Amino acid sequence: MSYFKILSVALGGWMVLGGLGAVFYVEGLKRLTAKLYPEGRQGWIPIVGAMVLALVLWTWMEFVKAVSMENFVVTLVMSLGLAKVAPLVFYYRKSREFLLALVAEPLAFRVVALSSAAVGLALLMMGIFF
Repeated sequence: MSYFKILSVALGGWMVLGGLGAVFYVEGLKRLTAKLYPEGRQGWIPIVGAMVLALVLWTWMEFVKAVSMENFVVTLVMSLGLAKVAPLVFYYRKSREFLLALVAEPLAFRVVALSSAAVGLALLMMGIFF
């Protein structure tokens, strides 16, 4: 199994489970979000940001080695993940406000969670069948 198949199945499965879990456990996720993102930035946030950056750079290096359309899709999704983590690292206060406001609005949060699950399902199917 190639790097991109493993990454696609893992990332797709995580997105599907996370998206569906977020839809069905909104109240628990509200409490978890408030606990994970307190007023002051936690020390683990820059570490996770650096790990995501390293994974995205490694994915781009693997993409350059084996260029294909399927690999590009996985690489693009990984790069979008970095775009999601970077504001949390550099603009923690604004990102926290946005996250808490999104979780507080049930319809908007469900749309975002289900959209993530749909993209995850597409990645999962691509990893399994291609």
